[in-house]
Amino acid sequence: MDKFRTRSLRPGEAGVYGTLFTPLGGEPEVAALLIGGSGGNEPRYVAELLAAEGIAALSVAYFGKEGLPPRLGQIDLGYFRAALSLLGAQLSHRDPTVVVMGQSRGSEAAMLTAIHFGDLVDAVVVTVPSNVVLCGYPMGGPAWMLDGAPLTYVDDFGPGCDNPYAVIEVELVRGPIMLVSAGADEIWPSAPMARAISERLRRHGDLHGHELLEYPDATHSLGYLRPVLPDGVVLGDLGDPPHTQAARADAWPKVLGFIQRSGSSGKKKRVHA
Repeated sequence: MDKFRTRSLRPGEAGVYGTLFTPLGGEPEVAALLIGGSGGNEPRYVAELLAAEGIAALSVAYFGKEGLPPRLGQIDLGYFRAALSLLGAQLSHRDPTVVVMGQSRGSEAAMLTAIHFGDLVDAVVVTVPSNVVLCGYPMGGPAWMLDGAPLTYVDDFGPGCDNPYAVIEVELVRGPIMLVSAGADEIWPSAPMARAISERLRRHGDLHGHELLEYPDATHSLGYLRPVLPDGVVLGDLGDPPHTQAARADAWPKVLGFIQRSGSSGKKKRVHA
């Protein structure tokens, strides 16, 4: 028996391309916005698990779909602000705790959204993340825009960065952050980049607290989070070896617990700029 209802959303009517998962049997106090990586697909597979646990979830695509930019390039962060506003408007609970979750390239979008629209975000979860703003993919140029202007970016992965303005200012996130990284990441160095995020937060006082999960033997597919993945989710150039699957099985309940604690610890404990 389904524990949630779903609603498909398209840019023409809703302003976003995605799927809203709403739990049955009670008004959720916690809601999550899920942002996928460079594959372009919405992370429905994680939203389903959240909804089954009583958490409202909106999974979105942000390029490569009808009504969206054709590639990961010049994506305006206002798109994610619209998604957050839509998510809140769909829930009768007046002020749900809101968590933004981002995978791989979506980790940049998640953290940047929490930084620039902090009044709409209470906590952040990023998997196999980047600590810098990278260029668009695959054509280069800016990946992310804000009010029509490109954000400063670099062409090379972190954790080191010659341009300090391209390093994500994670200390400006107004809530706790969970980082999930893979030590055997074959796409980019997510473990060193996650450690760089952690170190930066500590240097700035770690005002809201953060958690770092690092799995030394896990590959980039750790970022999918769901312990058992549906067929066709893993991109063709990625593997999903048993130790990565085991890492997801360990990480998922910890991520779920973090999200649930974000809801139960009290709403709107943000430090406003």
